[in-house]
Amino acid sequence: MAYRATPNTVTKTSPNYLLHGREMPLLNSDNLKERVLRENPDHHQRMESLKASLNAAYTYVSKSNKKIHQDNKRLYDRRAKLRKFKFGDIVYLYSPAMKPGLSRKFNKPWSGPHNLTRVVTRLNYEIVNQNNKKPTVHINRRKLAYDSEA
Repeated sequence: MAYRATPNTVTKTSPNYLLHGREMPLLNSDNLKERVLRENPDHHQRMESLKASLNAAYTYVSKSNKKIHQDNKRLYDRRAKLRKFKFGDIVYLYSPAMKPGLSRKFNKPWSGPHNLTRVVTRLNYEIVNQNNKKPTVHINRRKLAYDSEA
């Protein structure tokens, strides 16, 4: 209940407002008093106002999400390294996954060296591993092997 009533840091609105079009009534002494409607609200008018408020909230949330996405991309790109490989380069492959029951302390996340055989896309390359398999791997999982004798 607390999560649904708490405004999100990005959207500045609560999940309950985005779902129901109104804030969640929280328990306090004011809520314990009897509520009496003074007039009979028009159902059609209430639905139209609900649609308008939800559309306004959705457009605001959409703009907020796009802005936060651009900010996060800018922050990520500050530390990202531009790597370029060419056909025939010798690279190491990063595979942090390990078998269950083994200690991370003795795990070797870099395997290789592998030969780069084909450029699939700008970010994906095909390599040949020790078993003569040809997996396609992303550029972030490789680093250049400077010692070609290895």
